[in-house]
Amino acid sequence: MTPVFVFHHVGIGTVDPEGAIAAYATLGYVAHARADDPVLGVRVAFLRGPGPWIEIVAPLDESGGPLRSLIRRKQLPSPYHTCYAVEDIAVASAQLRGQGFLPLGEPLPAVVFQGAAIWYHIHDAIGLVELVQRPPF
Repeated sequence: MTPVFVFHHVGIGTVDPEGAIAAYATLGYVAHARADDPVLGVRVAFLRGPGPWIEIVAPLDESGGPLRSLIRRKQLPSPYHTCYAVEDIAVASAQLRGQGFLPLGEPLPAVVFQGAAIWYHIHDAIGLVELVQRPPF
């Protein structure tokens, strides 16, 4: 079975999540869901609006979590990743690996997606890509 990748959202890394949410509100976005995810070490907010979903991603604590290296290099705020909804995350990951994507870790349940599995992959030419299996929104 060939997986179908449906664009779901763009993740924006920031150290000022409330400022980012307010700025996107100016552009017509409203907060749809928010969650602190201690497993991933991030605070997230999903915004819906006139364009694609926006995910605001901020560190949950002073360590910086997965944004640590971007914070150190002063590369935030910036786009952090693109995300694609898939039906079967294992099948989709296998397809990506065959095309030069490297999986980062294993699939994890995401609090903001009500436990739906996510899995990050990286590719030298495009950076970080997230897969989410059957997201609730």
